Amino acid sequence: MKERRGCHIRPAWLVAACAAAGLCFAARAQQRPGQPPPALPVPQDDSDVPLEPDESAAVEPDLEPPAEVKQVPAAATNAVVQHIEHLQGLSLWRSARLKDDAYVARTEDGKEARLSIDPHLQSQMQKLLKMYKPVGAAVVAIDPKSGKLLALAQYGEGQATKPLYPAASVFKIITGAALIESGISPDDEICYHGGRHRLKEKLLQDAPRLDRRCLSLSMALAKSANVVFAKMAVKHLDADALRKEAEKFLFNRPIWDQPVEQSTAQIPDKGDKALDFAKSASGFGQVHLSPLHAALIAAAVGNGGVAVEPSLVDAIDGEPVAPNGETRLLNQETAAALRDMMKLTVSAGTATSSFRERHRNVLGDIEVAGKTGSLSDHGAHFKDYSWFVGFAPADDPKIAVAVVVVNGLKWRVHAPYVAREALKAYLVGGPLGNPPFARIKHWRRRKRH
Repeated sequence: MKERRGCHIRPAWLVAACAAAGLCFAARAQQRPGQPPPALPVPQDDSDVPLEPDESAAVEPDLEPPAEVKQVPAAATNAVVQHIEHLQGLSLWRSARLKDDAYVARTEDGKEARLSIDPHLQSQMQKLLKMYKPVGAAVVAIDPKSGKLLALAQYGEGQATKPLYPAASVFKIITGAALIESGISPDDEICYHGGRHRLKEKLLQDAPRLDRRCLSLSMALAKSANVVFAKMAVKHLDADALRKEAEKFLFNRPIWDQPVEQSTAQIPDKGDKALDFAKSASGFGQVHLSPLHAALIAAAVGNGGVAVEPSLVDAIDGEPVAPNGETRLLNQETAAALRDMMKLTVSAGTATSSFRERHRNVLGDIEVAGKTGSLSDHGAHFKDYSWFVGFAPADDPKIAVAVVVVNGLKWRVHAPYVAREALKAYLVGGPLGNPPFARIKHWRRRKRH
């Protein structure tokens, strides 16, 4: 795979992954001795599951504030969340229908479950993905404070809960956190030569006569500068430190108490040759990520370092279902630093053009924090992967989103635009906009005539 610059819902497999319950953080690896994992139904195929829930159509329930979330001590990072018995979650999505502007479904015991999916956001994402028909795409949106899932949309090969996708520069969030926790300030600079995105062994060494350009850690994240992250990681981190940071962000560990595939991060030792380690730290090593996990990472950063257990059930027979628990992934100071760094991605970095039209911010005064990722696989079947993970409003987020889009040789739409439309649909409203490439084509036609 080659690093590039800058960066459906088909619920059958979702049902298979989480049929017995809603999502949660408790790790199967930490089950009590002798306690078997919960049995799950074996998936058959998608033929009996509608692509979208039934939109047939009931009284909008009174919105009540969620009950207090149970707190896991900050010292118990990644500890098992102690939670009550889960109600059915994603298994209900198969039979969900619209009723008075909310998705509802019947539980096995005949009660009515109101789901947390936002109908307008879900509809807009399904419409957008069908409009541009990429090879594959997935959109996951979460309320960072409550953990409620707001959207789960897929198209083509896209799968929201499987770590099928190279994390690319999204992994710079994890490396950035490790650097900050090692004592590096977001304002600390590294000077370099040879371009921001190329990585060669000789570029990892300081060359005062050649290193004429410099970037701070903040701007390196915003502009997805591989060489700056590579040099900083080689100077200030070792493989164990980066592995531990990845585990804190829930890589290489079972995050749910259902057997959902875990995201993986294989971090090589530095050894005598630091290039492979540097590549991994920059985001294009052997690191794979699911969209659901990516949305959780963004939500945790936006929520001051605390990740709230994702759930899909909002209420049962009108009684609100409170979040079951939360766990701290990183300290509040590191989360705040990452948030400010991620703001620059949208205001002055790789996502700037996607969030602006006619020289204006598409979301008005709403500030967005995010990170892009982009990587091309030049294998037997060329695939272009693009990512955007982020949250808004940046200083008090109401929504966190992760989008991955897979295109072939001819790309149709990229992840930052899809994410922009998701944030706009939820926070602002209005019709879908035009992606940057569509505006360019229109401008060229006008120039010819």
